[in-house]
Amino acid sequence: MTDKDFVVSGDGHLLEPTDLFRSRLPAHLRDRAVWEEDFEIEPLVEGGARIFRRLHTPGYEGWTISRYRQTGGRMPEGDPERILEDMDLDGIDVQVMHPNLSLFGLYSDDHELSMAHARAYNDYVAERFSPYFSRLVPTAPVPITDIDDAVAEIGRVAAAGFRAILLPATPPKPYYSRDFDAIWAAAQANGVHAFFHTQTGGVKVDDPASTTLRVVMESAAQVNQPMTEKSASKRMITQSIYGTIVPQQLMCELIGGGVPERYPDLHFALIEFNAHCWRR
Repeated sequence: MTDKDFVVSGDGHLLEPTDLFRSRLPAHLRDRAVWEEDFEIEPLVEGGARIFRRLHTPGYEGWTISRYRQTGGRMPEGDPERILEDMDLDGIDVQVMHPNLSLFGLYSDDHELSMAHARAYNDYVAERFSPYFSRLVPTAPVPITDIDDAVAEIGRVAAAGFRAILLPATPPKPYYSRDFDAIWAAAQANGVHAFFHTQTGGVKVDDPASTTLRVVMESAAQVNQPMTEKSASKRMITQSIYGTIVPQQLMCELIGGGVPERYPDLHFALIEFNAHCWRR
């Protein structure tokens, strides 16, 4: 017996190589790939950030500092050995890790483009991280705009050692649909957990005003606005009211649709939806 708690972090993110998809997607899709570029500026304030990363993806062009790039100290770049060192420092035994900015390209209304991104990402993660799967547990993104392709990808990633899949929080059709039964059956049969991460799904490659992109751009804009009574209230309303709609709807569709009853060995996890636990 040990007095130490077994600590699992459920919301880590992998920092993908900036050219991952431009180098790995089929040639005819590379001009539409999600990609990033780094650049430096003079700090806007004393001691401010210098290194920024510009994101390019169908339906969205913008730039923002990555939250993973500190103004001081070493900058984590996805090296598994460094991730493990940080976990040891923080007392984390196991970390579940999700895609980062590639989430923009994984769940769109263009199935071929989304599935190509997913396969490229999953191949990269298996190659780079599989020796560390005992402590690093990446989720394998699986687009569900084509059921047969989704089932095949679930089997493929499970064979590669993945223990979890990542499905869109905003699906192409409601999760109570029986059309998804083949996906639930494949996940249960392969022993993988189903994760849903906030701000996934709902991307329309030709519509920058689609739901997911609009929310992300609004959140980015709020960060750069001065804190006033109005902006503070707006942020609280967004997080406490609007932000709870998607996860509540997701859970209602799964439970109301009878998915847990039909697939009792299938486990679900909702990530980064601002659920809180208060301890006195």
